[in-house]
Amino acid sequence: MNSKTVRDFNVTGDVTAIADTWASGNNFDLRVVDPDGTRRYQRGHGLMVNAQHATVHQAGPQVHLEAWTHATLLDRIASFGMMPANMAVESGGFRGMFPRKKARESVNVLLAQLGQEPIP
Repeated sequence: MNSKTVRDFNVTGDVTAIADTWASGNNFDLRVVDPDGTRRYQRGHGLMVNAQHATVHQAGPQVHLEAWTHATLLDRIASFGMMPANMAVESGGFRGMFPRKKARESVNVLLAQLGQEPIP
């Protein structure tokens, strides 16, 4: 399983306002804006529930989106190290199934707002 779900697509216009509105409506916090314009969002702190992450970078019409969950230390210990720290949000498999599903549903809302196909 990949550690991150990655989508690259073209969008006309600036996605910043759409991504920020999506984040606030889905309980994601804007953590940082990198010097290259990459916006990094996070929901949860990863103490008791897996943290969910998304990054959005736009260069002209090209948008690069990444989404993943980060397993809690307790989950990793309970799985005897079998659960990876970062997991992509695509469906499939039992490891981190519920946090991945929740993150996937949220990211699919953003993709729909940008006119893109959902993550299966």
